[in-house]
Amino acid sequence: MGYAARTLVEAIPAPAAILDLDGRVLVANGRWSAPGRDGELYPAEGGFLSAAPGPCGGHRGVLEAVWHLTPTAPPVRIRCRCDEAGERVLQVATLATGDGERQCLVTEIAEEPGEDTRAEFLALLSHEARTPVTTVVAAVELLRAQSLEQGVREIVDNVYFSARALETLTDNLLDLGKLETGRLRLTDEPVTVRALLEGVVEPLQRESRSKGILLLTAPAPDLPPVLMGDARRLRQVLDAVVGNAVKFTTEGEVVVLAEAPGDGTWVMTVSDTGPGITEPQRARIFQPFTQADSSSARRHEGAGLGLALASRLVARMGGTIDVESSPGAGAMFRIRLPLQVAPAAAEPEPRPLIRRRIAVVAPTARSTRALSWLLAGAGAEPVAAVFDEVIRPMADVDTVVWCDDSHDPEAAYRADTVGRAVGPDGQGLMISTTDPRTGVVRRPGVLTAPLILNRLVAALNQERTGVRGAPVTVPPLSGGRVLLAEDNEVNRTVFRRMIELMGVTCDTVVDGAAAARAALGGPEYDVVLMDVQMPRTDGLEATRLIRAAGCRTPILALTATAPADRDRCLAAGMNGRLSKPITLPELRAALAPYLHPAATAPPGDPDGPTLSPIQTDDDPAPVMAR
Repeated sequence: MGYAARTLVEAIPAPAAILDLDGRVLVANGRWSAPGRDGELYPAEGGFLSAAPGPCGGHRGVLEAVWHLTPTAPPVRIRCRCDEAGERVLQVATLATGDGERQCLVTEIAEEPGEDTRAEFLALLSHEARTPVTTVVAAVELLRAQSLEQGVREIVDNVYFSARALETLTDNLLDLGKLETGRLRLTDEPVTVRALLEGVVEPLQRESRSKGILLLTAPAPDLPPVLMGDARRLRQVLDAVVGNAVKFTTEGEVVVLAEAPGDGTWVMTVSDTGPGITEPQRARIFQPFTQADSSSARRHEGAGLGLALASRLVARMGGTIDVESSPGAGAMFRIRLPLQVAPAAAEPEPRPLIRRRIAVVAPTARSTRALSWLLAGAGAEPVAAVFDEVIRPMADVDTVVWCDDSHDPEAAYRADTVGRAVGPDGQGLMISTTDPRTGVVRRPGVLTAPLILNRLVAALNQERTGVRGAPVTVPPLSGGRVLLAEDNEVNRTVFRRMIELMGVTCDTVVDGAAAARAALGGPEYDVVLMDVQMPRTDGLEATRLIRAAGCRTPILALTATAPADRDRCLAAGMNGRLSKPITLPELRAALAPYLHPAATAPPGDPDGPTLSPIQTDDDPAPVMAR
């Protein structure tokens, strides 16, 4: 055999040999010929595979595979169970020589790791991947809580959104791995449908209005308001599908609806006016690491994980997901899940628009339905109309809600026309697809999509709810003392500053042993924040030591692994868990039950914490007038 053949087998990190069709070893690597190898299964160069079955009965299968394997056949795997330490797997594959002769490459391969090994790997990967993301998110949270120049704030916000996108990608990768290994667990808890839908579209406001897309969502008025399911996984599914629709739609609309068709299921549909999907693209769109356009010149970035994860999560929840589309005609994704109404009767939703008859003008039948369902959910009687109808007085209608673009020069004319039609006692409300602050329509009576029901109701009832995206403060807590156990120095510093920003004293330690000593022998703490994975003594063991000593101080886990570790944390004696990365509002919400809100501090108190607002997405105040 030539140099190329020997180079090939030597490059293989496992035992490997090239054989002719008679089963004679032509060339083998050192791992194949290592001392102590079974001579029947691993004959030396020039030797022949034995025709005997061997002690386990599988040896002859290797020789038969060499005899019968055809050039186009897939590799064959044979198991040998002679070794008490574990079974070996040999793979026989056809090897093309280039001179017309056929040979076989025989290699020993490693079996896939067991479920426990893969689960441990995923947990470790989760921790290692989330740790740097945690640092970035927490540090940016601190920056966003400071008074910054507008240009600097825009940079900080961009870093924040990029870090959250990285967090989503990390979560998707890990969850996809857990689904593949069967380790992903689902919860069964009450899910408020309207809150679920609104929570999905709100973060997409910036992207949708930068494109001028009308983004709307609504549940059907007859859909039970609270259903049973896994809220986090449902949110993941919708985040993927709705985010995908907004990403690929450059004009028009994206509409998200939820309804119960009466067949024992509830259905969420996501429709868009994007470029559509071809039949070959539809065949692979739910495969991981695949995009409809996977060329190097594609217009849209992404790892191709979102829809793959969504399809597997839906299947895991006992449902189905499919897509209807054709090139140039947009797409509609349909998610169908078993309908399970929450057993406890939910309080009926308020109906603040009762006896209001409101004309609705929207671009398509689906966006008209979404707006009508929103209004009907608040007790109004919506009337579908076209613009030519609402510019003339309509019987029993004194309110018009229509969709428009505040950047369109003609939008101001249309607003004036509607105002004249409804008269001084009527009301016109424009739903703008773009930011009115930079448009030509700068007047009361304009809301920006996506719409949230309480803002729509407040606008129609001429109530002020504050500015969407206005600075959100993090109220101080009532002092108190927190012990933070975190081995990562940067995370330790950032978390401490976040805690101190809320007016709380924070002591820090670097591992579990130090945390146990501090909790048992140091000052009295109101709560302990305990990182789960730390060197030497981890957070679980430290908690067990604290509880064994009779200390009942509340302990909250800080974990970068998946929510599935919740049971381990509780079993160790912890009171709850916080999943990294952690935002300021999340941290405050976790600490508040143990520290309580602070009394109002005297103005200008030099010893009190200086709390600056966290800037979120900007949006004009919905100041409405008839």
